[in-house]
Amino acid sequence: NPNVTAVEEDPIRKPMSAAPGESPPYGVGMVGALTMQAAGYTGAGVNVCIIDSGLRVESGSPTSNAVTYISGNLPANQDGFGHGTHVAGTIAGQPYTIGVAPGAHLIIVRVFGDDGAWAYSSTLADAANKCGQAGAKIISMSLGGGLKSRNEDTTFSNLYNAGVLSIAAAGNDGNTKVSYPAGYTSVV
Repeated sequence: NPNVTAVEEDPIRKPMSAAPGESPPYGVGMVGALTMQAAGYTGAGVNVCIIDSGLRVESGSPTSNAVTYISGNLPANQDGFGHGTHVAGTIAGQPYTIGVAPGAHLIIVRVFGDDGAWAYSSTLADAANKCGQAGAKIISMSLGGGLKSRNEDTTFSNLYNAGVLSIAAAGNDGNTKVSYPAGYTSVV
């Protein structure tokens, strides 16, 4: 077909984090968040989009964060796997622990099912674009995979040029292998 300009593999993306349910999340202290919060810095007024397995907030649970759910092929206001809820807790203290950026407005886009099975880079690129369209200034992705994708790279470059800071996991294996999307120049 003369209209096709490129064909590439659609790489797999997997969730990455410490054990779901860890409280408080170990990363909060490691990044000096408590010191910054004591100095008056919070996440108030910042839109943070979490691309993961959704967010489970139980009925009647305390919350100080506004949450927007963006559903695609999976409802974002559920999390049978627990990974996305853990990541949200690390970021915003949602719903039962202290987070790095309390008061942040969370935008939740779900790409992983209740079994935590992988998603494709094309699904991730679509989710990232939804984050940008929803007004996210930061995208959090505790996920990754070992192969590059031109489509994904272009998506994150475009978001960066539009003022969106994308942050992704570098991996949990303790090696020097590059993980994507963290390995793209436009992603921290």
